[in-house]
Amino acid sequence: VKRTHNFFTCSKDKTLRFWDGDRFEQILLLNGHASEVCCLAMSRTGAFVLSGGMDRQVRVWERTKDIVFLNEERERELEEVFDKVDGSRREENTADVLLKAGKDGEDDLDAEEEGNEKPQSEAAVKQSILSVSSGDRIMEAIETADKESKEIASFKKLSDEKGGDSRRAPNPMMFGMDPSAYVLWVLRSVKSADLEQSLLVLPLNHVERLMHYLILLLRAGKGIELCAKIAVFLIKAHQAQIVANRTMMTPLRVLQTLVRLRTTEIRDTVGFNLAAMRAIARLANENKSKRIDYEEKNMKDIWAGLGLGSDFGKKK
Repeated sequence: VKRTHNFFTCSKDKTLRFWDGDRFEQILLLNGHASEVCCLAMSRTGAFVLSGGMDRQVRVWERTKDIVFLNEERERELEEVFDKVDGSRREENTADVLLKAGKDGEDDLDAEEEGNEKPQSEAAVKQSILSVSSGDRIMEAIETADKESKEIASFKKLSDEKGGDSRRAPNPMMFGMDPSAYVLWVLRSVKSADLEQSLLVLPLNHVERLMHYLILLLRAGKGIELCAKIAVFLIKAHQAQIVANRTMMTPLRVLQTLVRLRTTEIRDTVGFNLAAMRAIARLANENKSKRIDYEEKNMKDIWAGLGLGSDFGKKK
């Protein structure tokens, strides 16, 4: 574009792109061609752009006065990526996506054999901006908790050496919570519908750290139901990597013991409460038909001493 550092590009993915040459950012993504775009030309004043493609079309792109927000363009582009897999606008299950990723470089016979081994049911691959942002928040919370844990350990070591006060001021960025409680607070803030897709965004090293905080939370008896749900899902989703990684065997055994222990405690508590509620309901049904007789000697005069007189003992 004349007198600017912005420029247009065309590519084989049927799109034109408008770039900011100063910040190396994409400003606009223009769709319209049915085939790859071969050439483009800009007017002398920069008011419009002409593009030609293999679909035998020449398209005119005119400049408008609409304001472009880069964040909205990023969200729109991400939504389009999530809505289509390999250019087909249909929602597929996890098994189909994994099979498509594994078919590259293989012959048709191997692909057919893999297709026969496809699971009968899987969770739908439906990511959104919310699930991706929630995954980023979980990763940020884990990193913040790790940093805070290291600072607490170093502060405690220095205080032990100098013999001073071992109490440390709480971190305002974590709302005064300890690292494990802060991770639990972030996990609870994620919607249940987006939780699984948010956990799939996490890399393996963050999964290992999240397992560590789940163990701490289960030992403290906090968020037992949510921690157990997350632990089971992470093990199912990353089973191959966890089995190959020997360093996670010991935390997994500890996690297994804690999940069984805490879920058993919750089950016993719920069973005890249900039995108590049934007993109360049974007593209420038995005494429902009985008449309560109030004796006059046990009644209290609520008006006495208030200067309003007393109706106690008066007969009409």
